[in-house]
Amino acid sequence: MTHRGHLPSEDLQAVIDAGGMSEDALHAITRIPAETVARFLHGEAPGSPPATSTPLLSDDESRRLSIFSAYVSTGLTIDDDERLRAILESLTVECRLTPENVARLADVDVEHVERALVDPSAVPLDARYRLALRSSYIITAVNRAQPG
Repeated sequence: MTHRGHLPSEDLQAVIDAGGMSEDALHAITRIPAETVARFLHGEAPGSPPATSTPLLSDDESRRLSIFSAYVSTGLTIDDDERLRAILESLTVECRLTPENVARLADVDVEHVERALVDPSAVPLDARYRLALRSSYIITAVNRAQPG
């Protein structure tokens, strides 16, 4: 049995083919020039340029496309409750926010945050919805505040 590795160009092309986004949207999201995005998607390998030319993608562009590809091609299959728990764990472990901090920022009861860290399905649906949306917004703000 052979294992096919993660091929960002194929994964992103599959998302585009399925109507999840367009090449133009991928360009707008990544800020990688549209011509470069098109060449990447249509088979010009980023890691194997002719000896006399520069690589198609910079290391940073390649990294960003690979990460984005994983998020939109396979990451969306993760259960929503597991995703909420992962977001809350990122906020509390990596960002060192306490459950109380998260509760105040999200305007929810601290008990809901504490419960969601163990079993999100134990949180009432309306509170879980609010916590999910607001913690997602907080994690976006955190990511925007970090360097690079």
